[in-house]
Amino acid sequence: AISQASADIMLGMIIGKKKEDALKLGDLFLKMIQGEASEEEIDSLEEASALRDIAHMPARVKCAVLGWRTLKEALKAQK
Repeated sequence: AISQASADIMLGMIIGKKKEDALKLGDLFLKMIQGEASEEEIDSLEEASALRDIAHMPARVKCAVLGWRTLKEALKAQK
């Protein structure tokens, strides 16, 4: 359920964005999950910021970042 919610939020945020902007959002989301994002950065993630507390649940982190990591790999593979 967490992976689906995270992926749904991600898609809502990146549809219509440039590749570079989508990659930046992905990097920022991963930074937030790792507990390294500032409050301002977290606020810029809008709806995705609701998942910030996942960082404190190690068993759920992989679920939350699955879609974001997949997006990042897919966009980087694209030329």
